[in-house]
Amino acid sequence: MADSTHAILAGTRRPAPAPGAGRAPGLRDALPVAAVAAAFTLAQLLLVRPGTGLGWDESVYVSQVSPHAPAAFFSAPRARGVSLLVAPVAAWSSSTALLRVYLAVLSGLALYLALRVWRTLLPAPVLALAGALFASLWVTVFYGPQAMPNYWVAIGALVCAGCFLRARADGPADGRSRTEDRPDRPRDRAGERPHPGHRDRAALYGLLGGAALMAWMRPMDAVWAVLPLLALALAQSHWRPLAALLAGLAAGAAEWVIEAYAAYGGLLRRLSDASAIQGRLGPHFAVVDQLRSLGGRTLCRPCAGAVPHPLITAWWFVLPALAVLGVVLARRAGRTAPAGVAAA
Repeated sequence: MADSTHAILAGTRRPAPAPGAGRAPGLRDALPVAAVAAAFTLAQLLLVRPGTGLGWDESVYVSQVSPHAPAAFFSAPRARGVSLLVAPVAAWSSSTALLRVYLAVLSGLALYLALRVWRTLLPAPVLALAGALFASLWVTVFYGPQAMPNYWVAIGALVCAGCFLRARADGPADGRSRTEDRPDRPRDRAGERPHPGHRDRAALYGLLGGAALMAWMRPMDAVWAVLPLLALALAQSHWRPLAALLAGLAAGAAEWVIEAYAAYGGLLRRLSDASAIQGRLGPHFAVVDQLRSLGGRTLCRPCAGAVPHPLITAWWFVLPALAVLGVVLARRAGRTAPAGVAAA
């Protein structure tokens, strides 16, 4: 009898929970991306010495808000975004090391937040791998702790692309979702697809903020970065994302435009001066210049000299092939939209 009772109790015993089963899905998905962002921050502090002095461009940006030196001449192509970014430290401290640590931590946090924008679009391991590939590029590690706009334009573009895909999944303004039955439709934190009438307001705010960040840093780069998204929004009648992108560009570039009339003789004059300072902007065949710059130069103007060894430039040719392969694989997995927008 005792044996039979023991058998019954043993048969009804609940299985032990799987490792990590008690953690919320959101936390479990966030950990790989957080680890990548933390490693990126650490890599900056180890590989780009915090005590490294400011470059000329950095000095110009920092001097605009620093009380420790007179403001350097602010030429026509520059925007005030970097100066405002470094102001929380540069406004009271002259320590370059402190400034670089601040920027390294801030850039790591920005990478984490930008990747988390995509959490409903792609699996956490995919996001972690993408973040690791981006964060391991020397240009990313180098410019993360720099008082320069390069990294922040890239982060703004990453945010805009992810938020556009999320907002696009809401469908047209009449509430009918065009992506209700598509496998690449975003899911919520519980893994469920939202109701067709659901509006991802955070995605619209993210679009506005990402576009504003890019325009705040470099207005011209911001325009080129959002052009594919604007074209998609127009072609598919996604008016809310379109309005958010345009509002973000206007908000971020407003100061630059106002300053053009206040100090540079007008918007067209400032654009003309900016073009002249940067070697006449326009369509140029610059493949060879791009290859020369892969040798590790941070400024290639004029870009002369020998092209680096093929082993150094090989990855530059491999990237387009990898992008095409990624789109093909994503299409087979039913995730054409995220891969296509990211590639664009």
